[in-house]
Amino acid sequence: MRKKSWKWNYAAVLVAETLAILGFALSMPVIPLFLVDEIGVSDQQQLKLWTGLIQSCASIALAVFAPVWGRLADMYSRRAMLMRAMFGGAIVVSAMAFVQAPWQLMVLRTLQGCLTGTIAAASVLTVGITPRASLTMALGLLQTGIYVGNSLGPLAGGLIVDFWGHRAAFLGTGLVLLAAALIVLRGVTEDPHHASSAESARGKGKLKRKGFFWDIKLASNSDVVLLLSVSFLFQMANTTANPIMPLFLREISGDSRYIGSYAGLVLGIGAAAGAIGTIVSGKFCPRLGYWKMVTLCLAGGCVGVIPQAFAGSLFQLATIHVIPSMFLGGISPALQALLAAHTDHDHQGRVFGINTSVSSTGAALGPLIGSAAAMLSYRAVFPVTGLLLSLPLIRLLLRRTRAES
Repeated sequence: MRKKSWKWNYAAVLVAETLAILGFALSMPVIPLFLVDEIGVSDQQQLKLWTGLIQSCASIALAVFAPVWGRLADMYSRRAMLMRAMFGGAIVVSAMAFVQAPWQLMVLRTLQGCLTGTIAAASVLTVGITPRASLTMALGLLQTGIYVGNSLGPLAGGLIVDFWGHRAAFLGTGLVLLAAALIVLRGVTEDPHHASSAESARGKGKLKRKGFFWDIKLASNSDVVLLLSVSFLFQMANTTANPIMPLFLREISGDSRYIGSYAGLVLGIGAAAGAIGTIVSGKFCPRLGYWKMVTLCLAGGCVGVIPQAFAGSLFQLATIHVIPSMFLGGISPALQALLAAHTDHDHQGRVFGINTSVSSTGAALGPLIGSAAAMLSYRAVFPVTGLLLSLPLIRLLLRRTRAES
């Protein structure tokens, strides 16, 4: 049997992960509307509270389990970890179509966080199968695929919700995730170098004897610590507006008949802008430098996110939303490339797992902060987001100041 080239394996990972993100984006953005229209949460304060909790619980669970999955990826199989995330997501999200109470949805979202994490799994598999010379391009293209999925998913999900209901969107997510998992199963083979080195390490007992605190020691490099802190702060800021966006759209649109499609349109446009930002970032990173690119993108996102608070119509919000989305889209591939560059090959699964845990903790706090700000006003969430984005920016500027002194 002819050995598959790394490009074939990578293409299968890229297609599968794009489909997986598209699948999640079919149903996740409309959860606040699902709580109102299907479960019947009518009190506004309870709605904001449940929305924040449900959005955060998956991230908290992912933060706890990501280092475990990263460890297992290094010890056994990165391909198996990606299939686990996709098959697990297909089952759990499909079950959400049958919930009857907010707490049931929160339980399933928590279980989703325990089992999934496709972005981290796809990223570390990409690092494992891609030659170092092509790694930045591969990670950037993978991030573009993620944004493409996030662009098309809300648009398709909004149409499904408007014509077939919220529960159909969850079932659609399950089917798309199942298709993505089958692509990985049939189209990706494990990297022989990684498989043999992992087996050798297990045989010598090296990986079994060294536990979680040794994994933390792997990430104790000063540059890695800085990257992890930036990842945490960025994800916290980037998810602050997530739970309130559909509700804010309902407030300013004045017509709730097609609110699912409206929400999908705005989120889809933002994700498309993020995909463009990813491509631009990948093109200019080698010239400008990865650290400078992350700093520039954070500055643009910090300034660009605040004017959304003054949007008075769907068109205005969609137009303004493009600018910060484009800047923020350029951050993740540069961060991941820097993280890979500062980690040796055999331990990348663990360090990427720690990064997922750290960023998921930030992603869990973000919606809670957004929900708290929304208690004052939906519009208050955007200045708060800008303030939070300034924190990783200040962290990077301090690094540059110390390096020049």
